[in-house]
Amino acid sequence: MASNQSGSGNATGNGAITGINVTPLVDIVLVLLIIFMATAHLIAHRSINLNLPKVANAQESPTQSVHVLLKADKTLVLNDTKVTMQELTVNLSQMARIDTGLHVTLGADERVSWGDVANVLDTIRGAGITHVATEVEVKAKL
Repeated sequence: MASNQSGSGNATGNGAITGINVTPLVDIVLVLLIIFMATAHLIAHRSINLNLPKVANAQESPTQSVHVLLKADKTLVLNDTKVTMQELTVNLSQMARIDTGLHVTLGADERVSWGDVANVLDTIRGAGITHVATEVEVKAKL
């Protein structure tokens, strides 16, 4: 009786597979390696290098930020210094004349009425400041 086995050794006479074909695995690994090699340069260099033009008469960009706080007892704090509404107006007007791109961050206690917050916002805008942001806290997730 002659045996019915093929020369590859992958199947026995009853059709069971005894070996693993690694060709698809090697193909996938090579494709992933090529993708990794092609994108490695982009991953290593996330920033874009720019050569900015140079001018003789340029202004520095504003980096100053002012914090105004309105506490629950309606007291005002300007950069950790307690001030009145008039002092706030004078100080912000002077700062706005020095730095036209001045940024002001307004924080208010949640117990303060909206009318008081609007009054402080009006004072900030009246001082000539156009960049105003508000501070908030993130609610706790349940």
